[in-house]
Amino acid sequence: MRLRRHPIRHQVKQHTRITPKGRRVTVKRHYRGKGQRQSAFRRPPVKVTMPKNKNHSKKTLKTVEDILNEPRYEEFVKKLGIAAKDPKLRAVFYGGLLDGELMDDLVQHDEIIRMGRNLKPIQYEIDLESSLKWVGKNVENVPLILKGGTLGSKHFGGNPIVTGTGSYLIDGHHRWSQVYMINPEARIEAINLHIDNPKNALRKSQIAIAAMSGEVPVGKVQPGKNIYRMKASEIKRTIPKYLSKDFYNAFYKTDATRFRDETDVVNHIYKNIMMMRRQNPPRTDIGRELMPQYGTVGVSKAMKALASGKINIKPPYMKKRNYV
Repeated sequence: MRLRRHPIRHQVKQHTRITPKGRRVTVKRHYRGKGQRQSAFRRPPVKVTMPKNKNHSKKTLKTVEDILNEPRYEEFVKKLGIAAKDPKLRAVFYGGLLDGELMDDLVQHDEIIRMGRNLKPIQYEIDLESSLKWVGKNVENVPLILKGGTLGSKHFGGNPIVTGTGSYLIDGHHRWSQVYMINPEARIEAINLHIDNPKNALRKSQIAIAAMSGEVPVGKVQPGKNIYRMKASEIKRTIPKYLSKDFYNAFYKTDATRFRDETDVVNHIYKNIMMMRRQNPPRTDIGRELMPQYGTVGVSKAMKALASGKINIKPPYMKKRNYV
């Protein structure tokens, strides 16, 4: 008996079947025969990836509350860094969806584009070397910056800048400053958190990083290179130290009328640094070493965790029925 090459297409009614792994699933409908097969199954809810700890003690809860209610930001970062290494405490920080409230920990974000001059740093340290050394040797972005183009994560090694309320910087201060020093009118793409208070943005960012990575990374600061503290004459004298011949040539080729020699280029950067000092002062007195470093977990992953409410940043920190 020959079988039809294309059997008649017909609908199969809802039925229950057992999978090879022994799981019972219900098929709502699908079609057999010619045409695309359509099926729908009842799937179990998605599990939250987090450190395993089913029962939290009152002592654990008290420790978490003490850390998150610490008024001094520097002490908060130190305590959080120690707590992140404890699986029990880390489980609470990553248990925002398991605390009995699904909406209390949500932190929304969007994508924005802003001129460099319209963003302000949170940290009080902008390092001259960190701002110019890399771009001074890797000049491929210089023409785009000079022309006032838009720079995004692909121009910064895949790491997007993170801002708050579209006005202040949370992560990426020196990627911002390198653009600003070349052209404050150039535009920057950023991931923008909907958090009004800069210090609250820092705290929530640090909690997300600690919960997801098990640590709170600490940045390094070059002594004596903070443009907000350096003497103007020292800044102007130090700028050429970080610039290569390719960097100068990029300026000449992009705008030969404005930039005819090295002095023109140095004066241009110096003028922009002075503008930064006047118009873009730091929003806090917090140093670079205490800033969030999203690169350790990935900006997109951290943003998804914050937006979904997985990061436990507000009470209740766990269900009362789980206290032991």
